[in-house]
Amino acid sequence: MLTIRRRGKNGNFYIRGSVALGDKRIEVKEFSSGSCNADAASHLMAEYETRLRNQLMFGPAALVAEGVNADAFNSYLSKAKPPGASDILRIGKLNAHIGEMSIREPKQAWDQFRRTYLTGHDPAGQDRYRAVFQAAVNVHHELHNLAPIKIKGIPFVNQRVRFLSKVDRDRLIASYTPHVQPIITMLAFQGPRVQTALQIQWGVNGVDISREAIRLNHSKNAVTQSVPMHQRVKAVLLPIWKAQGEPTRGHVFLNRFGKPYQDTRVAPIPGGNPLKRQHATACTRAVIEDFTVHDWRHHWASHCVMAGIDLITIMHMGGWKSLRMVQRYATVGVDHMRESINKLS
Repeated sequence: MLTIRRRGKNGNFYIRGSVALGDKRIEVKEFSSGSCNADAASHLMAEYETRLRNQLMFGPAALVAEGVNADAFNSYLSKAKPPGASDILRIGKLNAHIGEMSIREPKQAWDQFRRTYLTGHDPAGQDRYRAVFQAAVNVHHELHNLAPIKIKGIPFVNQRVRFLSKVDRDRLIASYTPHVQPIITMLAFQGPRVQTALQIQWGVNGVDISREAIRLNHSKNAVTQSVPMHQRVKAVLLPIWKAQGEPTRGHVFLNRFGKPYQDTRVAPIPGGNPLKRQHATACTRAVIEDFTVHDWRHHWASHCVMAGIDLITIMHMGGWKSLRMVQRYATVGVDHMRESINKLS
């Protein structure tokens, strides 16, 4: 059992002893109650003993249950591979609104956050906050050998599918400035996200000219995928590789100042996408409307479907984690077949 005794010139009470439950025991080294009032010290000792008995009875779950969501956020930010800049910003918003709420009821905390902050946000944006919050709680649970939780996803329809004809594709690529054209060629024929392309390196972990393969680090979904290099991509990368001295490391793509592009996934920059301005100018030159830089990814996936590539293969090559994210392109295949069948006479 725990005991208290007065010590020191200030007359503070100190607590020490042990707490036992069955054959389990926790030894408590002497510590100060911080009070010279006997009733206050006794109350603190009783609370501390109850906490230790719960720990003996329920294990790590008892300690976690006493924590708050801020503890989970700290665990998430301190993991070996920290999240990207955008998710760090989301953690900040979550912490500001529900950081002090008990971690034992994450679903109630999530509902509170949706009511106080996410009103008016589009469903896809809300679901990203949900995924980050769930990940943070589960990282914390894993550290304490507890079962993961699952918060029901927010259904949303992300059906934008925008692609160009081959003629428009080539006209638009030719409308970019020369140092940007190789980047866009990779987007059009390999389908990576923009920052995945901008940060790609030479060598076996990136662009491997000798093997005609590209290893794409789809960091948004923590997926690294090696895919065959399209011949159009090889045709624009080979001269760059030779001009740089056939390197085995370093960035493939450099900006007009000869420097690597800043990784906005790590540190956001004013204006966002570093290709946004060049893309807008190229679209104006090529007379292409309603086509974003990210739409090159839709363009690639759509043309993969029209070429007869199955959705599972597209999912793996494009670095999507679930088939649900690529099912939107199935309708492209149906429309393409309808156009083809109507050509019969």
